[in-house]
Amino acid sequence: MSRNVGFFICILILAMDVSAGILGIEAEVAQNKVKHLKMWIFECRDPSHTAFNYGLAACILLVLAHVTANFLGGCLCVVSRQDLEKSSANKQLAVASLIFSW
Repeated sequence: MSRNVGFFICILILAMDVSAGILGIEAEVAQNKVKHLKMWIFECRDPSHTAFNYGLAACILLVLAHVTANFLGGCLCVVSRQDLEKSSANKQLAVASLIFSW
């Protein structure tokens, strides 16, 4: 049962990452569609509300995927400091890597 849940969570995180990547690309495309303003030597683009929404949605999906992976990967394995001290060296290294990833 636990193995099936782990596989489902990995697929869920993968889907959130892929969706965030697609939304990021869509945001770039939407930003490139707005017109350029040119005044003397300065050139800039009008801000695109659609691109902002796509980028914000991508950012939220990435944060959710990161929090889900860290919570389910680290917090369930090591709940207290005593559990951390009793755990193997590999698990302690994994928790240290989890903390440094933030």
